[in-house]
Amino acid sequence: MMARKSQYTAISTLLGFMLVMCALSGPAVGQRTQVRRQPPSSKPSPIRPVPVEHLYWYFLLFQNHLDARAAELDAQGKNGTLMRNHLQRSLGWSDADFTPIRASSVRLAAKAKDLHAQNHAILAAGKSSSGPNQLRALASQRDATLNAEVSYLRSTLPPDKVGAFEAFLARLFSQPSATPPPASGNTPGAPAAVQP
Repeated sequence: MMARKSQYTAISTLLGFMLVMCALSGPAVGQRTQVRRQPPSSKPSPIRPVPVEHLYWYFLLFQNHLDARAAELDAQGKNGTLMRNHLQRSLGWSDADFTPIRASSVRLAAKAKDLHAQNHAILAAGKSSSGPNQLRALASQRDATLNAEVSYLRSTLPPDKVGAFEAFLARLFSQPSATPPPASGNTPGAPAAVQP
């Protein structure tokens, strides 16, 4: 019995020693060696803010989604007002102030749905020589539609509402870490107009 115990101890010690030696000698069979990476640059990559036109796009489609969901709730006999007016309340605007935004969101969502269907049809048709040109044309239509809605809202809303709305868009959709603080502590003005 004693011999068996000493054999077990000797084998355990030997296996432990071999395990330690394998671990210290390098990577095990089948494992990759660690690739040495260059230290990160001391210069952070420049932050590219989201164009304000895209913020309009996101907001208007989101508002249209909220309006559609509120209509579904109303149809089920539930109150959809809170969902419908969520963004309006966040802005602190009246129904009259928010009417152009609702109208714009309906137009943009309908056009986006149409462009999406056309895009899907082009992609479903498979590769063709005219496919890339058709997709570029759709992208141009999308940009023109978006620019038209942005121009409509900027010309319909009072200038102080436009500035407040664009600041709200930046706060709503921008990541806090991606928005650099103003250099002088002043808040920046509204972005330049969209070029048609």
